[in-house]
Amino acid sequence: MATEKRETVDDVLGALRARFGEGWTQDTAANLRFASGVGQLLHRLPSAHMIGEPDLEDDEIVVTLWVDAPLHDLMEADRLAYEVFARVSHEIFYTERRFAERVLRYPFVTGSSQYGHVGVLILAGPHAADFASLQRVRVGAERQFQA
Repeated sequence: MATEKRETVDDVLGALRARFGEGWTQDTAANLRFASGVGQLLHRLPSAHMIGEPDLEDDEIVVTLWVDAPLHDLMEADRLAYEVFARVSHEIFYTERRFAERVLRYPFVTGSSQYGHVGVLILAGPHAADFASLQRVRVGAERQFQA
């Protein structure tokens, strides 16, 4: 993915493109339909709401959600992400969790043998930022010092 350093999702995407063809995720009409469908499906989430509409950038779909309540553990964060993915993923699906600065990122690939979609689900807002910061400290990606 263009905005991420090389991760496992890149390897999965490479394998899927090798199997289904390099253009597997580059059908603009299919990506627009997918992004539009995501926008319609996600307006009714109970614990988060979309910030704007899904964006399509270089054949990558970017969905940003504002988290409405504190995230207490990884299960809550993943439950929210999978509430989204359960509504929008197709037969083939892969994601991974990344703690970025002030957000949680779930780069994903989904699709069928006909066409695929690649993108990222971003959990944002103060609750997501606090949780991501704590997790980055926990895994050693961020150092915090106190006087």
